[in-house]
Amino acid sequence: PGAVFDPGNAAAFVCGPEVMMVFVVRALVDRGLPADRIWISLERNMRCGVGHCGHCQLGPTLICRDGPVYRADEVARLLEVREL
Repeated sequence: PGAVFDPGNAAAFVCGPEVMMVFVVRALVDRGLPADRIWISLERNMRCGVGHCGHCQLGPTLICRDGPVYRADEVARLLEVREL
């Protein structure tokens, strides 16, 4: 059953382990919520916190500088890569 919501008038904010967020985003999209109204909070091992060291890099983005909150449609392709 899950939560009842109107996909035409809803937004979602998701945090947790990345693998869980991938499946939550898929489930929300399957229930009609557009991916551009789903935000996810990503985390990486951050060292410098200003984008110099690269420890928080996810593809072309540095989470400490560009995030940590992203729209799901903007990072969906990056989250499909295993162990990135």
